Amino acid sequence: MFEMQMEQSLFKSTSTFLNNKLQQLLDNDFSVQKEQIKLLTPQPIKQRLSFLERTINSRIKVLVQLMPVNNTGYPVNVRGTVKRMRDERYLIQSHNVSYVVDINQIRYIANI
Repeated sequence: MFEMQMEQSLFKSTSTFLNNKLQQLLDNDFSVQKEQIKLLTPQPIKQRLSFLERTINSRIKVLVQLMPVNNTGYPVNVRGTVKRMRDERYLIQSHNVSYVVDINQIRYIANI
């Protein structure tokens, strides 16, 4: 009987601990989007395409400011590497997050 109560107590405390940690991680991830991001000056499309080409060929890390597809999103600054995909889309990989975007979503790109 005592062992069963111990197991239930352990299960409950573990569940509470994991729930709190998950909530903390979610709060931390979305806190970045709550901040007001300074909009960088948009680059001309030829400049963005040229820099994307050099970035992909040399595999350098870049800073990219992405604009959302619709007006309900927020601009996002991403640091990572860029790869070309089909249909004139690009894969931007940053740590554990990947973005698939087209050239019109890229507002600004720079070498870091």
